[in-house]
Amino acid sequence: MLKKAIYSFVPGIIWLLTIVVGSFMSASKVPSVAISDKGIHFIFYAIFAILFYIPLRVNTKRSFSLVTTIKLVIIIGFVLGSVIELVQHNLIVGRYGEYLDLLANSIGLLIGVIISEVLYRKVVL
Repeated sequence: MLKKAIYSFVPGIIWLLTIVVGSFMSASKVPSVAISDKGIHFIFYAIFAILFYIPLRVNTKRSFSLVTTIKLVIIIGFVLGSVIELVQHNLIVGRYGEYLDLLANSIGLLIGVIISEVLYRKVVL
């Protein structure tokens, strides 16, 4: 049972690494897409929230309560996004941290948590 709980976090960890690597690439290496930068932030962090919400709420030996799961996912996601924005602004050439990126991240986290809980209550997860 413990292995199942640990393995349930693997997609979220892979997604977290995808966010970090993509965020720390120089601006010239980031591929151009048809969606806005803020839309990308929103989508990436909504997926992040879903991929971490599910194992915390459903697949762990001691599943967390609704409030605890929401707090964990949103706090971890917000801290991750904040650190990434600070590093981009101060250390990555050609990249700049933006408050609006952090806002898009936060809205994505919130929507991802809402989607996950709706699915959880409908017993889809």
